[in-house]
Amino acid sequence: MTFVTDTHGFVFYALGKVESLGRRARRVFAQAEKRRATIYIPTICFFELSLLFDSGKVRSDRSFSEWKAGIERSGSFIVEPLTWEDVDEARSLLSLTDPFDRLIAGIANRLQSPLITRDSELVDCGVVETLW
Repeated sequence: MTFVTDTHGFVFYALGKVESLGRRARRVFAQAEKRRATIYIPTICFFELSLLFDSGKVRSDRSFSEWKAGIERSGSFIVEPLTWEDVDEARSLLSLTDPFDRLIAGIANRLQSPLITRDSELVDCGVVETLW
């Protein structure tokens, strides 16, 4: 079982705020911890995370670099690079207005995996399977 996470799902999980995740999302993250599921974290999520750090919307005792290193060390997640196919797919997702959402949805489509998100625009757009 493979999944792709949107930025907010990844942030809730990494900050230990699993109660902020939906029931299904909590279950998927728990399965990933036990290596019964794979969750891909798009590289673009780390850029969004850096913007959240810079704006003060997200605070952490760990540095930005420590976040990425910790995720990679966990063995439960894969940091997924952005490819030309993702950019090309994102260009076709005109029903989405946020460019980050378009890229993340493009990655989920390329990987043929549900997207862990509660973002109503992504949930309602019908261009990617979602769960929360």
